[in-house]
Amino acid sequence: MTDLDLDTRRRRAGANQSMFREVNERIVELSRRLESPPQFVCECESAQCAETVTLTPEEYEAIRSDSGCFLVAPGHNVPDVEETVTSSDRFMVVRKLGVAHAIAVQHDPRRVQANGTG
Repeated sequence: MTDLDLDTRRRRAGANQSMFREVNERIVELSRRLESPPQFVCECESAQCAETVTLTPEEYEAIRSDSGCFLVAPGHNVPDVEETVTSSDRFMVVRKLGVAHAIAVQHDPRRVQANGTG
């Protein structure tokens, strides 16, 4: 794989995963009304993924403390485009690499809101 192919794949992964992160941001908002831990969508690079992960709001907030990190189901990490930060039997946390990291930070809905552009 060439550097250009890898950059293209990282860009696509960063954009796809940022979209799933937007969905999870809405889940966080809605979960404040629920008694049980919310089901978050896997934020992996696959646009066809439909897996969910049960997390406490506190666990999700810990992941969201780094704009370059995403929540994925176990085994949904892709070493070419991300590094594994932590993993458990329930979920993994991955951090984007290269250009995908910049895309993830740029498209972080919390960053956009903080800057007053969202």
